[in-house]
Amino acid sequence: MSLPISAVIPALADLALLEANLPPLLRELDGVGGELVLVDDTGKGILAGWASETFAGLSSDRLRVVSRSDNGGFGPAMLDGARIARGELLLAMNPDVRVRPGFLEPLIQAIANPEIFAVSPRVLLNGDEAQPESHNALRLEDGRLRVVPRKPAPSAGPGPIPFAIGGAFLMRRAEFLAEGGFDSLFAPFYWEDVDLCLCAWRKGRRVEEVPSSVVEHHHRGTIANAVPKDLVLAAIEKNRNLLLWKHLDDGEVARDHLTSLWRDALDASMAGRREELVWLALALQELPRVAGSRAALGVQPLSLQAALRISDPD
Repeated sequence: MSLPISAVIPALADLALLEANLPPLLRELDGVGGELVLVDDTGKGILAGWASETFAGLSSDRLRVVSRSDNGGFGPAMLDGARIARGELLLAMNPDVRVRPGFLEPLIQAIANPEIFAVSPRVLLNGDEAQPESHNALRLEDGRLRVVPRKPAPSAGPGPIPFAIGGAFLMRRAEFLAEGGFDSLFAPFYWEDVDLCLCAWRKGRRVEEVPSSVVEHHHRGTIANAVPKDLVLAAIEKNRNLLLWKHLDDGEVARDHLTSLWRDALDASMAGRREELVWLALALQELPRVAGSRAALGVQPLSLQAALRISDPD
């Protein structure tokens, strides 16, 4: 039986976060007859027993746990959760995101527009109204793709954003599955959410932020606690290059990018910043897979630059 909505949370052993953040989410889901799918990505089956004990009064119609055999990262865990979910809509969530009352209904209303691929709540860093993480622009600067903060407009209505943060956004489950989930090029984590939404923009769809829907991101979650900081930074910078290499479709931008890569590599070498050279080497190793992702993307109705312009009204 299909349900209106399924929330999917990939998690490791984030028990304190889950115990604090799942109850308000479950209350919101109860209001629309939805379910929560908790994906145990520890590879050790930790969460099923914990969930049955902590939420003993909940039926399997409200909370289900799927255990992965290994730790595959955010993208594969989301795909596993989406495959067993029963909702027509798919709410992607991170364990360190805390929802505010009433956040769900505005998102459901906004995504009723068939032109919209995904919608994001207003994501506040540590609950600070002055730090909306979800209100960004994605811009080409000096041959590099950069995420640039934007000042929120006074209007409380939905508006375009280049991408919805993977830790809190709503989309149609069938469309996510049709895409094969996030591109495995970006596994195990970072930039896969940007890529998914950028692909949608280039196909003529939209991604919007809904300011009347609010969640708080407290940055105490899975990756930072499980992966050394230098490896996290390496994944971010490697995948930043892979994203641009996948979507590059303009000769002038490509020349600017190659010039930037050469200059930065030379500067890093002369200054002894070995880690930056490692980031580039890791990205270059993925060139065969980049070629596969580019081929799968094909020629899109909108160019990369056109998609960036439309997604950034400022």
